[in-house]
Amino acid sequence: MKKCIAMLLIASVLAAAGCAVVMGPYYLEQEQYEEGIKVMGEQLKENPDDAASAYYVGRYYLAMNKPKDGLPYLQKAVRLAPENADYVFWTGVAYWAMMDFDRERAAYEKAVSLDPKHVSAHLYLGHGHTDRGEWAQALKQYDVVLKLDPYNPEALYNRARALGGLDRTSDEIAAWKQFLEFYPDGSMAMAATEQLNLHGDFTYRNYIIGKRNVTLRNMTFKPGTNVLDADARASLAVLGAMLRVNKALVVNIVAYAKGDAPLAKARATAVRDYMLNGNPDVDWSRLPLSWFGTAEEVQVGDKTFALDQSVNFITEVR
Repeated sequence: MKKCIAMLLIASVLAAAGCAVVMGPYYLEQEQYEEGIKVMGEQLKENPDDAASAYYVGRYYLAMNKPKDGLPYLQKAVRLAPENADYVFWTGVAYWAMMDFDRERAAYEKAVSLDPKHVSAHLYLGHGHTDRGEWAQALKQYDVVLKLDPYNPEALYNRARALGGLDRTSDEIAAWKQFLEFYPDGSMAMAATEQLNLHGDFTYRNYIIGKRNVTLRNMTFKPGTNVLDADARASLAVLGAMLRVNKALVVNIVAYAKGDAPLAKARATAVRDYMLNGNPDVDWSRLPLSWFGTAEEVQVGDKTFALDQSVNFITEVR
């Protein structure tokens, strides 16, 4: 009889843990934080030793920007499961939200000691070093992250920042390009492109197309010709998609070739023809051409650069 009761109690505890493991992430993904607190909170009352329930209640409070309310639950989860690196890591996030940066760092270091492959802990340690201008230590952490997760966007981006902080300019430029190769869209791409441009590298450029800010690879051609390179054609596919979606969009194609206006004209025409061939529903009048036998002057921050050969895209307001 006692054996049966014990087995029932064990089954009950396992079922409760299963509930937290299954339902805990659900409320996070659905952003139903208050409902999650209610359900997991009741579960925790019934099973005070359920570390997963305590953890998820803490996570819900963090998601609601209430770190002081969430921290005790996360600490409880750590007490109940001290070897769980995730639980330790999220106490660090709570300390960060409360601006207790020493305890934040200690939590991440503890998480890494428990799990040397904990990507988020290494990443956030890197962020802490970045915030303090400790560029060498930051670079070390971001390199660890990228060994574990080669396409981690935050590590790729901040690795470039750290290289800049160390005045390793050529390495920094290469790092910005690597980030943009993987993540050419969004606000981080625009910021990365600006940093790249500030170094006089215009492999990528930011444009205002319609009402959107867009990062595109620079238009490049086979030397001395109007034959587009493959990378340039990929960017034109993005621009073509925007023209198809926004039927009122008109984009001027402006080409520059210092000392060779005919080449500039040929390149502007080649860009337009490529786009029209790939987008038969786009009328040619929506892609007017301009060309100049001079360098293009580009303002980036407080710097001005002269691009001997380039193609710019300018939205026409009608």
